[in-house]
Amino acid sequence: MKPWGVAALSAISVGLPSVPAFAESAVGPIYITTCAACAGAASFLTLRTSKSKTEIERSAVFEAAMGPLSKRIGKILERPQEFEQERDGVLARLVEVAGEIAHPRALSALYWLAPDGGSLDLAIVNQPAKEAGMPETFADTNKGRFLLAIARSTGEAAGDSASGRYVQDYAKDPDSKRIYMTDDCKTALFKPVRTGSTSHGLLVLQAQKAGHIPAGLEDDERLNSVVNLIGFMRQLQIPAARRRDVPGQSGDPVVQT
Repeated sequence: MKPWGVAALSAISVGLPSVPAFAESAVGPIYITTCAACAGAASFLTLRTSKSKTEIERSAVFEAAMGPLSKRIGKILERPQEFEQERDGVLARLVEVAGEIAHPRALSALYWLAPDGGSLDLAIVNQPAKEAGMPETFADTNKGRFLLAIARSTGEAAGDSASGRYVQDYAKDPDSKRIYMTDDCKTALFKPVRTGSTSHGLLVLQAQKAGHIPAGLEDDERLNSVVNLIGFMRQLQIPAARRRDVPGQSGDPVVQT
């Protein structure tokens, strides 16, 4: 449906009742029914158009980010002396992209699991999350225990799936007393960061209005790709010393251990 079609239906739904003769005539009920049907159709098609536009925007965000990020990851291996700085830059951008995929104004924060698994420590935030003042640490007490369960386990202990824990409306969620929400946010997605069976941490995505982060996003391939890259970057090690004895190589190859 073209935008002009949605506009035409909306105009009809608004215009018909504005003519008193229609309502007063014998066929008034028919016009009123037609008006209601047009209004319903306009609302449905507007919603459908809006959802399609949102999906296109999510894909555009993902596609625009992946090219530059892949180049930056390659440069990390070429310049081991700048490894830490470059890796942190890539991770920061991945956290931003995750937030942009969730919602244009979503809070996005990355927490790493402590070595002993007893806490989640804040590592990276996007600008909205920074302004909201996300907690520095979630310990194994109260609401922190709920998030730790998502980060550390396959999901059953926290009532979520392996893809994460989605909260459509905080006020109506059965676990509302255990879930941490910030800055008057109402909807959230908690994504565990893993590589294989190794748990690294938790990506926290939150937005202010219920449903702004849509249901099903926990299984979205674009978001999953971003989270998988976060796990990969966490596990990536500084390239080892360059070898000079590799046959057929004119330069010094980078060897990663």
